[in-house]
Amino acid sequence: MSFIEIVEEQETFEYAVGDSTLILRRFDSEVYRDIEKRHTRRQKNLRQGGWIEEQDTYAINADLLDYMVVDWKDVKSPTTGDDVPCTRENKLKLPNSVKVAVLEACDTDSITGNSRAEGAEKKTKGSGSS
Repeated sequence: MSFIEIVEEQETFEYAVGDSTLILRRFDSEVYRDIEKRHTRRQKNLRQGGWIEEQDTYAINADLLDYMVVDWKDVKSPTTGDDVPCTRENKLKLPNSVKVAVLEACDTDSITGNSRAEGAEKKTKGSGSS
């Protein structure tokens, strides 16, 4: 049986992708809103009056990925075969299919229930074919 669990900033969980392991944490609406606010500018609308908001969606997605991926094991450089450090720059270089899988894993209702473990197995097995 699995229960819905609240999201706590200090929680982390392991997520396997092939032979690599990502250490992830879920995010709540407050974390997302703070990231969104950092990358939203209000500008005066000179044509119609009032204000318009412009968002830098790339920066929002980059900050969210940086928040979700806490650490990793066995993530390699394709040219040298060496482990690469878990830095913001390297997180942004992850394949898009892995970024999508990270977002889906961090948007789950439970990290300790059986459905979480079963979902990780399915996602891990399917991650190479996406």
